[in-house]
Amino acid sequence: MLHFAPRYGIISPCLHWGPSRNAVRPRALRMPRPVNDNDAVTKRRAGTNPGSAQDDALLEAALRLFGAHGLSAAQRASEAAQIAAEGGDNAAAEWWIAVCAMLDGPLAKALQRRFAARASSQA
Repeated sequence: MLHFAPRYGIISPCLHWGPSRNAVRPRALRMPRPVNDNDAVTKRRAGTNPGSAQDDALLEAALRLFGAHGLSAAQRASEAAQIAAEGGDNAAAEWWIAVCAMLDGPLAKALQRRFAARASSQA
C-alpha cells in the first residue's frame, strides 16, 4: 500500500508540552534526515535487495494506474486481475493483485480470497 510522507518532519501543534504551550519538545526539532529515509536505495546500490527491481516496477505500475484512473485505480487493477485469471494467465493475475495491493490492501486480500475460493471449488 502506498504511504505518502512529508520529506522532512513536521512540527505538529500536538507536540507542544510542558507548562508553557509555546515550548516544543527538543526531540521534535532534531530531524537531521528525511522522515521517509530511503534505505532501500542504498541497499539496492549495494546489491543486497534483489526484489527491489520488481518492487520498483510494481510501484511504477501503481502510480501510472493512479495517474490514469485516480481513486478508482485499485478497482481497475482488480478488474485487470479478474480478466487475466479468466483468461488463464495466472502470472498476470498475480501481478495485478500485487499492483492492487499497493493501492488498496483490503481489496487485494478480498480478491485473493475470491481467487482461492474459486480455485478450491474447481479442484
